[in-house]
Amino acid sequence: MGGLVADGYVPHVQEQLNSRFIGEALDEMIQFQKEFKVFSSQHTLQMSFGLLNIAPVGEADRHGFFRYLKLLKKTGASIDGKASRKNGHDQIVASLQGNLESGRAMPVFFTWHPGEHPKGIVQITNGDRVLSFSSKGF
Repeated sequence: MGGLVADGYVPHVQEQLNSRFIGEALDEMIQFQKEFKVFSSQHTLQMSFGLLNIAPVGEADRHGFFRYLKLLKKTGASIDGKASRKNGHDQIVASLQGNLESGRAMPVFFTWHPGEHPKGIVQITNGDRVLSFSSKGF
Protein backbone atom coordinates (compact mmCIF):
# COMPACT_ATOMS: atom_id res chain seq x y z
CA MET A 1 0.00 0.00 0.00
CA GLY A 2 3.06 2.18 0.51
CA GLY A 3 3.45 4.84 -2.12
CA LEU A 4 -0.29 4.88 -2.86
CA VAL A 5 -1.54 5.89 0.58
CA ALA A 6 0.14 8.13 3.16
CA ASP A 7 1.70 6.00 5.91
CA GLY A 8 -0.49 7.68 8.52
CA TYR A 9 -3.64 6.30 6.91
CA VAL A 10 -2.54 2.65 6.91
CA PRO A 11 -3.30 2.03 10.63
CA HIS A 12 -6.60 3.89 10.22
CA VAL A 13 -7.69 1.68 7.32
CA GLN A 14 -6.49 -1.43 9.18
CA GLU A 15 -8.60 -0.45 12.20
CA GLN A 16 -11.63 0.12 9.94
CA LEU A 17 -11.19 -3.33 8.38
CA ASN A 18 -10.58 -5.15 11.64
CA SER A 19 -13.50 -3.52 13.47
CA ARG A 20 -15.91 -4.82 10.79
CA PHE A 21 -15.04 -8.47 11.34
CA ILE A 22 -15.23 -8.94 15.14
CA GLY A 23 -17.99 -9.13 17.75
CA GLU A 24 -21.37 -7.69 16.85
CA ALA A 25 -19.94 -6.16 13.67
CA LEU A 26 -19.07 -9.67 12.47
CA ASP A 27 -22.70 -10.68 12.98
CA GLU A 28 -23.72 -7.67 10.89
CA MET A 29 -21.24 -8.64 8.16
CA ILE A 30 -22.67 -12.19 8.11
CA GLN A 31 -26.13 -10.70 7.52
CA PHE A 32 -24.82 -8.32 4.83
CA GLN A 33 -23.20 -11.29 3.11
CA LYS A 34 -26.37 -13.35 3.35
CA GLU A 35 -28.59 -10.56 2.04
CA PHE A 36 -26.33 -8.72 -0.43
CA LYS A 37 -23.37 -11.04 -1.20
CA VAL A 38 -20.98 -8.17 -0.40
CA PHE A 39 -18.00 -10.46 -1.01
CA SER A 40 -18.37 -12.49 -4.18
CA SER A 41 -16.85 -12.77 -7.63
CA GLN A 42 -19.55 -10.33 -8.74
CA HIS A 43 -17.95 -7.47 -6.76
CA THR A 44 -14.44 -6.06 -6.58
CA LEU A 45 -12.81 -5.28 -3.26
CA GLN A 46 -13.05 -1.63 -4.28
CA MET A 47 -16.84 -1.97 -4.59
CA SER A 48 -17.19 -3.97 -1.37
CA PHE A 49 -14.96 -1.76 0.78
CA GLY A 50 -16.46 1.37 -0.79
CA LEU A 51 -19.93 0.14 0.12
CA LEU A 52 -18.75 -0.46 3.69
CA ASN A 53 -17.05 2.96 3.71
CA ILE A 54 -13.66 1.42 4.45
CA ALA A 55 -11.04 3.77 3.00
CA PRO A 56 -8.90 6.74 3.96
CA VAL A 57 -10.71 10.04 4.37
CA GLY A 58 -8.52 12.19 2.11
CA GLU A 59 -9.50 12.07 -1.57
CA ALA A 60 -5.98 11.40 -2.89
CA ASP A 61 -5.38 8.66 -0.31
CA ARG A 62 -8.83 7.17 -0.92
CA HIS A 63 -8.02 7.00 -4.63
CA GLY A 64 -4.62 5.47 -3.78
CA PHE A 65 -6.24 2.83 -1.56
CA PHE A 66 -8.63 1.81 -4.31
CA ARG A 67 -5.71 1.65 -6.78
CA TYR A 68 -3.92 -0.60 -4.29
CA LEU A 69 -6.94 -2.93 -4.19
CA LYS A 70 -6.91 -3.13 -8.01
CA LEU A 71 -3.18 -3.93 -7.97
CA LEU A 72 -3.91 -6.97 -5.80
CA LYS A 73 -5.24 -8.59 -8.99
CA LYS A 74 -1.61 -8.74 -10.16
CA THR A 75 -0.36 -10.11 -6.83
CA GLY A 76 0.08 -13.72 -5.79
CA ALA A 77 -1.53 -15.25 -2.72
CA SER A 78 -0.78 -17.95 -0.20
CA ILE A 79 -2.93 -19.71 2.36
CA ASP A 80 -1.12 -21.00 5.43
CA GLY A 81 2.16 -20.74 3.52
CA LYS A 82 0.98 -22.68 0.46
CA ALA A 83 0.58 -20.96 -2.90
CA SER A 84 -2.98 -20.24 -3.98
CA ARG A 85 -4.17 -20.55 -7.56
CA LYS A 86 -6.01 -17.25 -7.12
CA ASN A 87 -4.48 -13.80 -7.28
CA GLY A 88 -4.31 -11.76 -4.09
CA HIS A 89 -7.51 -9.83 -4.79
CA ASP A 90 -9.60 -12.88 -5.64
CA GLN A 91 -8.21 -14.88 -2.70
CA ILE A 92 -9.19 -12.15 -0.24
CA VAL A 93 -12.70 -12.08 -1.72
CA ALA A 94 -12.99 -15.89 -1.68
CA SER A 95 -11.65 -16.16 1.87
CA LEU A 96 -14.01 -13.50 3.22
CA GLN A 97 -16.95 -15.03 1.33
CA GLY A 98 -16.13 -18.52 2.56
CA ASN A 99 -15.75 -17.38 6.14
CA LEU A 100 -18.92 -15.29 6.23
CA GLU A 101 -20.99 -18.03 4.58
CA SER A 102 -19.52 -20.90 6.62
CA GLY A 103 -22.18 -21.01 9.32
CA ARG A 104 -19.44 -20.54 11.92
CA ALA A 105 -17.70 -17.35 10.83
CA MET A 106 -14.51 -16.51 12.66
CA PRO A 107 -13.14 -13.02 13.34
CA VAL A 108 -10.91 -11.70 10.57
CA PHE A 109 -7.83 -9.59 11.24
CA PHE A 110 -6.01 -7.70 8.51
CA THR A 111 -2.32 -7.03 8.92
CA TRP A 112 0.28 -5.60 6.58
CA HIS A 113 3.79 -6.68 5.81
CA PRO A 114 6.50 -4.95 3.83
CA GLY A 115 5.90 -5.67 0.15
CA GLU A 116 9.41 -7.01 -0.29
CA HIS A 117 9.08 -9.76 2.39
CA PRO A 118 7.78 -11.81 0.63
CA LYS A 119 7.50 -9.74 -2.49
CA GLY A 120 4.06 -9.46 -4.03
CA ILE A 121 2.23 -12.03 -1.91
CA VAL A 122 -1.07 -11.70 -0.06
CA GLN A 123 -0.71 -13.98 2.95
CA ILE A 124 -3.82 -15.57 4.42
CA THR A 125 -3.54 -17.67 7.54
CA ASN A 126 -6.03 -19.70 9.50
CA GLY A 127 -5.57 -20.22 13.19
CA ASP A 128 -6.33 -19.06 16.65
CA ARG A 129 -3.47 -16.56 17.08
CA VAL A 130 -4.88 -13.71 15.09
CA LEU A 131 -2.97 -10.68 16.31
CA SER A 132 0.73 -10.63 15.63
CA PHE A 133 1.35 -8.62 18.79
CA SER A 134 -0.78 -10.72 21.15
CA SER A 135 -0.80 -14.30 22.37
CA LYS A 136 -4.60 -14.15 22.83
CA GLY A 137 -6.57 -16.63 20.75
CA PHE A 138 -10.23 -16.90 19.81
